[in-house]
Formats: sequence, structure tokens, C-alpha cells
Amino acid sequence: MGTISQWEDAKGYGWVKSGGKLWFLHIKEFNRAERRPQLGEEVTFILGVDPKGRNCATQVTFVKSGGRVGLGAWVLLVGLLLLPGLAMLMLPFPLWVAPGSMVMISVLTFWMYAHDKQQALAGRWRIAENSLHLAELLGGWPGAFLAQRQQRHKCSKVSYLIVFWCIVAIYQIVAVDVLMDHWLSNMLIDYVLEP
Repeated sequence: MGTISQWEDAKGYGWVKSGGKLWFLHIKEFNRAERRPQLGEEVTFILGVDPKGRNCATQVTFVKSGGRVGLGAWVLLVGLLLLPGLAMLMLPFPLWVAPGSMVMISVLTFWMYAHDKQQALAGRWRIAENSLHLAELLGGWPGAFLAQRQQRHKCSKVSYLIVFWCIVAIYQIVAVDVLMDHWLSNMLIDYVLEP
């Protein structure tokens, strides 16, 4: 185990310090890392030799692959849940059904993210992105939101995030429609059916 003591992010290499010695470290040695290394991070690695004959760190993994969810993320999540939460109060179900379902699916989605990250780090078969998006669409987007921050997984791929945030936006639009007594959807139906 060692600590990244120097890192040139633009060049993709640096040095890891372990046992009082410095070992060359290249970005390609990270096991399918979902994020860029940071100065001072602890990593585990295997000692090796690069093509130039230098001692180097190989098969590098972050010691702390996840993180804690910051206060700002919690505030944003509460804000994003506000409209859907109010809309759930207007649904013709017992009060606990919709929130309870959303919590269960969110827990499942969080687990799917965590499992997918472990599979990625181990180089094994991954969960398809479409399956993750389906879980988000079925109500698990809050769990995905937390997993992206805590697990640091699926948080840098732009094409993936675009779909994720479109799903979140759909929930906001549907919630507004429910709160406005389906004014948006009725207007859309009238527009489509107009001769």
C-alpha cells in the first residue's frame, strides 16, 4: 500500500510513495478506475517493471473507492424529491404505497450500482447500462443519485449522465402535471388529437 505523492493529471502519470521509496505510476495501471487519481490518495498496488526498465506500481486500486455523500448532495436530493413527494400525496393509493415502492426500488438501484462497481474493479461481467437506467426509471433514481456520489460510480460518463438526468427531469415534469391536475398532459393530448 502507498500514497500518491506526485500526480500530473494532464500527462496521466505520477509517483506513489511506499516504504520510503517512490514508484512510477501510470494511469493505465488503475483497474478500470471510474475517476482520476488525486494527490494524497492511498492505493494498493503490485510492484512491477515498466517497458523502460523502471520500477513501477502495477494493478493499482484505490483503498477508499467510495466516499461520503456531502451535505450539498443531500440538499439537492431533497429538492429533487420535493415535487414528486407532493405529487404522491395526490395519488389514489394508500399514502405509504408510492413512497415505499420508491424507497425499495432505490435501495435495489443503489445495490446494483455497488455491485456493478465491484464487477468493474474485478474485471468481471457488468450490469448493462440499460438495466441501471430501467431501475432509475422505475423509481430508483434517488438511489442512483446517492450511489453516484457514495460509490463514485457512473458519475463521469457524460452520455450515461444525460440519460440519468432526463429520467430525473421526467419525474419532475410528471409531478408538476399531477400537481396541476393533469393540465400539461391534457393540453398535450388536445394538441395531438386536434384535426
